[in-house]
Amino acid sequence: MTAIDKKDQRRSQVLSHIVHLYVTQAAPVSSKSVARSMGDNVSSATVRNIMGDLEGLDYIEQPHTSAGRVPTDHGYRYYVDNIIDKLIMEKMEMERLTREYDERVKSINDIIQKTSNIISQRLHHAGIVMWPGVEDLYLKHLELLRLKSKTVLAVLVTTTNAVKNYIIKLDREIEKRELDTVTNYVNTNFEDQNLLKILDNINSTVDMSENQRGEDSNTERFALKIINNIMDTDLDNEVYWEGLNHFIEEPEFDNVNSARGILDIFADRKVLAKIMRKDLAYRGIKVYIGEENEPEAFHECSVITAGYDMYGRTIGRIGVIGPMRMDYSNALSTVSCLSNLISKKLEEFCR
Repeated sequence: MTAIDKKDQRRSQVLSHIVHLYVTQAAPVSSKSVARSMGDNVSSATVRNIMGDLEGLDYIEQPHTSAGRVPTDHGYRYYVDNIIDKLIMEKMEMERLTREYDERVKSINDIIQKTSNIISQRLHHAGIVMWPGVEDLYLKHLELLRLKSKTVLAVLVTTTNAVKNYIIKLDREIEKRELDTVTNYVNTNFEDQNLLKILDNINSTVDMSENQRGEDSNTERFALKIINNIMDTDLDNEVYWEGLNHFIEEPEFDNVNSARGILDIFADRKVLAKIMRKDLAYRGIKVYIGEENEPEAFHECSVITAGYDMYGRTIGRIGVIGPMRMDYSNALSTVSCLSNLISKKLEEFCR
Protein backbone atom coordinates (compact mmCIF):
# COMPACT_ATOMS: atom_id res chain seq x y z
CA MET A 1 0.00 0.00 0.00
CA THR A 2 1.35 3.42 -0.95
CA ALA A 3 1.79 5.75 2.00
CA ILE A 4 0.74 9.38 2.01
CA ASP A 5 3.67 11.61 1.12
CA LYS A 6 4.46 13.49 4.32
CA LYS A 7 5.25 16.57 2.23
CA ASP A 8 1.70 16.61 0.98
CA GLN A 9 0.25 18.68 3.82
CA ARG A 10 -3.08 19.15 2.07
CA ARG A 11 -3.87 15.44 2.04
CA SER A 12 -2.85 15.13 5.68
CA GLN A 13 -5.04 18.10 6.62
CA VAL A 14 -8.05 16.69 4.82
CA LEU A 15 -7.59 13.28 6.46
CA SER A 16 -7.26 14.96 9.85
CA HIS A 17 -10.54 16.84 9.34
CA ILE A 18 -12.28 13.65 8.21
CA VAL A 19 -11.16 11.88 11.38
CA HIS A 20 -12.30 14.76 13.61
CA LEU A 21 -15.68 15.06 11.92
CA TYR A 22 -16.31 11.33 12.00
CA VAL A 23 -15.37 11.14 15.68
CA THR A 24 -17.85 13.92 16.41
CA GLN A 25 -20.73 12.93 14.12
CA ALA A 26 -20.47 9.13 13.98
CA ALA A 27 -21.66 9.46 10.37
CA PRO A 28 -19.89 9.38 6.98
CA VAL A 29 -18.22 12.70 6.14
CA SER A 30 -18.94 14.63 2.95
CA SER A 31 -16.57 16.87 1.00
CA LYS A 32 -18.78 19.87 1.82
CA SER A 33 -18.44 19.16 5.55
CA VAL A 34 -14.66 18.95 5.24
CA ALA A 35 -14.52 22.19 3.25
CA ARG A 36 -16.57 23.97 5.93
CA SER A 37 -14.39 22.48 8.67
CA MET A 38 -11.31 23.86 6.91
CA GLY A 39 -12.83 27.35 6.93
CA ASP A 40 -13.85 27.28 3.27
CA ASN A 41 -10.22 27.96 2.34
CA VAL A 42 -10.48 24.99 -0.01
CA SER A 43 -13.38 24.33 -2.36
CA SER A 44 -15.53 21.26 -1.90
CA ALA A 45 -14.50 20.17 -5.42
CA THR A 46 -10.82 20.24 -4.44
CA VAL A 47 -11.62 18.37 -1.23
CA ARG A 48 -13.57 15.80 -3.23
CA ASN A 49 -10.54 15.17 -5.46
CA ILE A 50 -8.26 14.80 -2.44
CA MET A 51 -10.74 12.41 -0.84
CA GLY A 52 -10.59 10.36 -4.02
CA ASP A 53 -6.80 10.14 -3.64
CA LEU A 54 -7.14 9.16 0.00
CA GLU A 55 -9.63 6.46 -0.91
CA GLY A 56 -7.24 5.12 -3.53
CA LEU A 57 -4.56 4.93 -0.86
CA ASP A 58 -6.94 2.98 1.44
CA TYR A 59 -7.03 5.69 4.12
CA ILE A 60 -10.76 6.33 3.79
CA GLU A 61 -13.63 4.34 2.37
CA GLN A 62 -17.23 4.81 1.26
CA PRO A 63 -19.46 2.56 3.38
CA HIS A 64 -22.26 2.62 0.80
CA THR A 65 -23.18 4.36 -2.45
CA SER A 66 -23.98 8.09 -2.24
CA ALA A 67 -22.57 8.27 1.30
CA GLY A 68 -19.64 10.27 2.55
CA ARG A 69 -16.35 8.72 3.60
CA VAL A 70 -15.10 7.22 6.85
CA PRO A 71 -11.50 6.51 7.93
CA THR A 72 -10.15 2.98 7.53
CA ASP A 73 -7.84 1.22 9.98
CA HIS A 74 -4.92 2.49 7.87
CA GLY A 75 -6.27 6.03 7.91
CA TYR A 76 -6.52 6.03 11.69
CA ARG A 77 -3.00 4.56 11.93
CA TYR A 78 -1.52 7.30 9.75
CA TYR A 79 -3.38 9.97 11.72
CA VAL A 80 -2.23 8.59 15.11
CA ASP A 81 1.39 8.19 13.99
CA ASN A 82 1.42 11.85 12.99
CA ILE A 83 0.02 13.20 16.26
CA ILE A 84 1.58 10.86 18.80
CA ASP A 85 4.84 12.84 18.85
CA LYS A 86 2.95 16.10 19.27
CA LEU A 87 1.03 15.32 22.43
CA ILE A 88 -0.02 18.60 23.98
CA MET A 89 -2.36 19.15 26.88
CA GLU A 90 -3.19 22.77 27.58
CA LYS A 91 -1.63 24.06 30.82
CA MET A 92 -4.98 24.83 32.50
CA GLU A 93 -6.35 21.39 31.59
CA MET A 94 -3.18 19.70 32.84
CA GLU A 95 -3.44 21.57 36.15
CA ARG A 96 -7.14 20.68 36.49
CA LEU A 97 -6.49 16.98 35.86
CA THR A 98 -3.57 17.02 38.32
CA ARG A 99 -5.75 18.64 41.00
CA GLU A 100 -8.56 16.14 40.42
CA TYR A 101 -6.09 13.28 40.68
CA ASP A 102 -4.49 14.57 43.89
CA GLU A 103 -7.91 15.05 45.51
CA ARG A 104 -9.23 11.60 44.64
CA VAL A 105 -6.16 9.37 44.91
CA LYS A 106 -4.94 8.69 48.46
CA SER A 107 -3.75 5.06 48.21
CA ILE A 108 -2.72 2.46 45.65
CA ASN A 109 -6.28 1.10 45.76
CA ASP A 110 -7.46 4.56 44.73
CA ILE A 111 -4.96 4.53 41.86
CA ILE A 112 -6.47 1.37 40.48
CA GLN A 113 -10.14 2.25 40.88
CA LYS A 114 -10.22 6.02 40.46
CA THR A 115 -7.78 6.21 37.56
CA SER A 116 -10.02 3.94 35.51
CA ASN A 117 -13.01 6.07 36.53
CA ILE A 118 -11.29 9.30 35.46
CA ILE A 119 -10.38 7.78 32.09
CA SER A 120 -13.91 6.50 31.43
CA GLN A 121 -15.54 9.78 32.49
CA ARG A 122 -13.20 11.99 30.44
CA LEU A 123 -13.18 9.88 27.30
CA HIS A 124 -16.55 8.06 27.51
CA HIS A 125 -14.87 4.76 26.79
CA ALA A 126 -13.65 1.90 28.97
CA GLY A 127 -10.79 2.88 31.27
CA ILE A 128 -8.54 0.00 32.29
CA VAL A 129 -5.73 -0.22 34.85
CA MET A 130 -3.35 -3.10 35.47
CA TRP A 131 -2.11 -3.66 39.03
CA PRO A 132 1.64 -3.80 39.56
CA GLY A 133 2.81 -7.41 39.28
CA VAL A 134 3.04 -9.07 42.67
CA GLU A 135 6.80 -9.38 42.17
CA ASP A 136 6.97 -5.56 42.21
CA LEU A 137 5.18 -5.21 45.55
CA TYR A 138 7.24 -4.42 48.64
CA LEU A 139 6.36 -6.06 51.94
CA LYS A 140 5.17 -3.96 54.85
CA HIS A 141 3.45 -6.72 56.79
CA LEU A 142 2.23 -10.30 56.30
CA GLU A 143 -0.53 -11.90 58.36
CA LEU A 144 -1.42 -15.60 58.17
CA LEU A 145 -4.84 -16.70 59.44
CA ARG A 146 -6.07 -20.29 59.78
CA LEU A 147 -9.43 -20.72 58.04
CA LYS A 148 -9.65 -24.52 58.13
CA SER A 149 -7.28 -27.28 59.11
CA LYS A 150 -5.58 -27.15 55.69
CA THR A 151 -6.55 -23.66 54.47
CA VAL A 152 -4.78 -20.38 55.23
CA LEU A 153 -5.68 -16.76 54.47
CA ALA A 154 -2.54 -14.75 53.69
CA VAL A 155 -3.08 -10.99 54.10
CA LEU A 156 -0.29 -9.04 52.42
CA VAL A 157 0.12 -5.33 53.19
CA THR A 158 2.58 -3.51 50.91
CA THR A 159 4.65 -0.38 51.48
CA THR A 160 2.11 1.47 49.33
CA ASN A 161 -0.61 0.37 51.81
CA ALA A 162 -2.26 -1.94 49.30
CA VAL A 163 -3.96 -4.90 50.98
CA LYS A 164 -4.10 -8.15 49.01
CA ASN A 165 -5.69 -11.41 50.19
CA TYR A 166 -4.75 -14.92 49.10
CA ILE A 167 -6.48 -18.21 49.95
CA ILE A 168 -3.80 -20.90 50.21
CA LYS A 169 -4.65 -24.60 50.38
CA LEU A 170 -2.03 -26.81 52.00
CA ASP A 171 -1.37 -30.55 51.74
CA ARG A 172 -1.34 -31.04 55.54
CA GLU A 173 -2.99 -29.68 58.66
CA ILE A 174 -1.49 -26.57 60.19
CA GLU A 175 -1.63 -25.17 63.73
CA LYS A 176 -1.97 -21.50 64.70
CA ARG A 177 1.36 -21.66 66.55
CA GLU A 178 3.18 -22.64 63.36
CA LEU A 179 1.46 -19.85 61.41
CA ASP A 180 2.55 -17.30 64.02
CA THR A 181 6.14 -18.54 63.80
CA VAL A 182 6.22 -18.19 60.01
CA THR A 183 4.54 -14.76 60.17
CA ASN A 184 7.17 -13.49 62.61
CA TYR A 185 9.98 -14.97 60.52
CA VAL A 186 8.85 -13.20 57.32
CA ASN A 187 8.02 -9.84 58.94
CA THR A 188 11.27 -9.74 60.94
CA ASN A 189 13.62 -10.66 58.11
CA PHE A 190 12.06 -9.25 54.95
CA GLU A 191 10.32 -5.95 55.68
CA ASP A 192 10.58 -3.44 52.76
CA GLN A 193 11.83 -6.12 50.33
CA ASN A 194 9.95 -7.03 47.16
CA LEU A 195 8.42 -10.48 46.92
CA LEU A 196 10.78 -11.68 44.21
CA LYS A 197 13.80 -10.87 46.38
CA ILE A 198 12.12 -12.44 49.43
CA LEU A 199 11.55 -15.62 47.44
CA ASP A 200 15.21 -15.69 46.31
CA ASN A 201 16.47 -15.10 49.85
CA ILE A 202 14.36 -17.84 51.41
CA ASN A 203 15.36 -20.24 48.63
CA SER A 204 19.03 -19.50 49.31
CA THR A 205 18.53 -20.03 53.05
CA VAL A 206 16.78 -23.36 52.49
CA ASP A 207 19.52 -24.52 50.11
CA MET A 208 22.23 -23.55 52.61
CA SER A 209 20.55 -25.31 55.52
CA GLU A 210 20.15 -28.47 53.41
CA ASN A 211 23.86 -28.42 52.54
CA GLN A 212 25.00 -27.73 56.10
CA ARG A 213 22.63 -29.88 58.16
CA GLY A 214 21.15 -32.22 55.60
CA GLU A 215 17.68 -30.81 56.25
CA ASP A 216 15.96 -27.46 55.94
CA SER A 217 14.15 -25.48 58.63
CA ASN A 218 10.42 -26.24 58.74
CA THR A 219 9.74 -22.54 59.27
CA GLU A 220 11.72 -21.49 56.20
CA ARG A 221 10.26 -24.29 54.12
CA PHE A 222 6.70 -23.30 55.06
CA ALA A 223 7.47 -19.61 54.41
CA LEU A 224 8.75 -20.61 50.97
CA LYS A 225 5.49 -22.42 50.25
CA ILE A 226 3.43 -19.37 51.29
CA ILE A 227 5.42 -16.91 49.15
CA ASN A 228 5.37 -19.30 46.18
CA ASN A 229 1.58 -19.55 46.43
CA ILE A 230 1.26 -15.77 46.48
CA MET A 231 3.55 -15.43 43.45
CA ASP A 232 1.58 -18.06 41.54
CA THR A 233 -1.79 -16.46 42.24
CA ASP A 234 -4.35 -16.33 39.43
CA LEU A 235 -4.36 -13.20 37.22
CA ASP A 236 -8.14 -12.74 37.53
CA ASN A 237 -7.82 -9.71 39.81
CA GLU A 238 -4.81 -8.15 38.09
CA VAL A 239 -6.85 -5.69 36.00
CA TYR A 240 -9.62 -3.28 36.89
CA TRP A 241 -11.89 -1.60 34.36
CA GLU A 242 -14.74 0.87 34.35
CA GLY A 243 -16.94 2.49 31.73
CA LEU A 244 -18.12 -0.48 29.71
CA ASN A 245 -21.55 1.19 29.57
CA HIS A 246 -20.06 4.11 27.60
CA PHE A 247 -18.38 1.62 25.30
CA ILE A 248 -21.44 -0.44 24.44
CA GLU A 249 -23.61 2.65 23.86
CA GLU A 250 -21.52 3.63 20.82
CA PRO A 251 -23.38 3.16 17.50
CA GLU A 252 -20.62 0.89 16.17
CA PHE A 253 -21.77 -1.80 18.60
CA ASP A 254 -25.48 -1.82 17.84
CA ASN A 255 -24.87 -5.23 16.30
CA VAL A 256 -25.69 -7.84 18.93
CA ASN A 257 -22.86 -10.18 17.94
CA SER A 258 -20.25 -7.41 18.11
CA ALA A 259 -21.49 -6.29 21.52
CA ARG A 260 -21.59 -9.86 22.84
CA GLY A 261 -18.01 -10.53 21.72
CA ILE A 262 -16.77 -7.43 23.56
CA LEU A 263 -18.75 -8.25 26.69
CA ASP A 264 -17.23 -11.75 26.70
CA ILE A 265 -13.72 -10.28 26.62
CA PHE A 266 -14.39 -7.91 29.50
CA ALA A 267 -15.88 -10.79 31.48
CA ASP A 268 -12.59 -12.69 31.22
CA ARG A 269 -10.00 -10.71 33.17
CA LYS A 270 -7.25 -13.11 32.11
CA VAL A 271 -7.64 -11.94 28.49
CA LEU A 272 -7.55 -8.29 29.56
CA ALA A 273 -4.47 -8.98 31.70
CA LYS A 274 -2.76 -10.56 28.69
CA ILE A 275 -3.57 -7.51 26.54
CA MET A 276 -2.12 -5.16 29.15
CA ARG A 277 0.95 -7.25 30.02
CA LYS A 278 2.23 -7.73 26.48
CA ASP A 279 3.82 -4.24 26.44
CA LEU A 280 4.76 -4.18 30.13
CA ALA A 281 8.46 -3.71 29.43
CA TYR A 282 7.75 -0.50 27.48
CA ARG A 283 7.18 2.73 29.43
CA GLY A 284 5.73 4.73 26.53
CA ILE A 285 2.41 4.79 24.69
CA LYS A 286 1.18 1.94 22.50
CA VAL A 287 -1.78 2.24 20.12
CA TYR A 288 -3.51 -0.73 18.47
CA ILE A 289 -6.15 0.02 15.86
CA GLY A 290 -8.76 -2.30 14.37
CA GLU A 291 -7.25 -5.53 13.06
CA GLU A 292 -3.97 -4.83 14.82
CA ASN A 293 -5.77 -6.00 17.96
CA GLU A 294 -6.07 -9.46 19.39
CA PRO A 295 -8.55 -11.01 20.08
CA GLU A 296 -10.77 -10.77 17.02
CA ALA A 297 -13.64 -9.25 19.04
CA PHE A 298 -11.54 -6.07 19.27
CA HIS A 299 -11.13 -5.67 15.50
CA GLU A 300 -13.62 -2.79 15.58
CA CYS A 301 -11.84 -1.17 18.52
CA SER A 302 -8.77 0.86 19.35
CA VAL A 303 -6.64 0.19 22.42
CA ILE A 304 -4.32 2.86 23.83
CA THR A 305 -2.05 2.02 26.76
CA ALA A 306 0.87 3.64 28.60
CA GLY A 307 3.19 2.30 31.27
CA TYR A 308 3.68 3.67 34.76
CA ASP A 309 6.79 3.13 36.82
CA MET A 310 8.29 3.14 40.27
CA TYR A 311 11.95 4.03 40.79
CA GLY A 312 12.59 3.85 37.06
CA ARG A 313 11.08 0.40 36.49
CA THR A 314 7.83 -0.03 34.56
CA ILE A 315 5.49 -2.06 36.78
CA GLY A 316 2.02 -1.63 35.26
CA ARG A 317 -0.06 -0.08 32.49
CA ILE A 318 -3.19 2.02 32.14
CA GLY A 319 -5.28 2.53 29.05
CA VAL A 320 -8.51 3.16 27.23
CA ILE A 321 -10.46 0.81 24.99
CA GLY A 322 -13.12 2.17 22.67
CA PRO A 323 -14.32 2.24 19.06
CA MET A 324 -11.91 3.20 16.28
CA ARG A 325 -13.93 6.40 16.05
CA MET A 326 -12.09 7.77 19.06
CA ASP A 327 -10.86 11.26 19.96
CA TYR A 328 -7.24 10.15 19.70
CA SER A 329 -5.69 13.49 20.60
CA ASN A 330 -7.62 13.68 23.88
CA ALA A 331 -7.16 9.98 24.61
CA LEU A 332 -3.40 10.05 24.02
CA SER A 333 -2.93 13.20 26.12
CA THR A 334 -5.09 11.89 28.98
CA VAL A 335 -3.44 8.46 29.17
CA SER A 336 0.04 9.99 28.93
CA CYS A 337 -0.68 12.54 31.68
CA LEU A 338 -2.26 9.99 34.04
CA SER A 339 0.60 7.52 33.61
CA ASN A 340 3.01 10.24 34.79
CA LEU A 341 0.76 11.14 37.73
CA ILE A 342 0.53 7.47 38.82
CA SER A 343 4.32 7.15 38.76
CA LYS A 344 4.69 10.21 41.00
CA LYS A 345 2.00 9.00 43.40
CA LEU A 346 3.58 5.56 43.79
CA GLU A 347 6.90 7.10 44.77
CA GLU A 348 5.09 9.39 47.24
CA PHE A 349 3.44 6.38 48.87
CA CYS A 350 6.78 4.58 49.20
CA ARG A 351 8.59 7.41 51.01
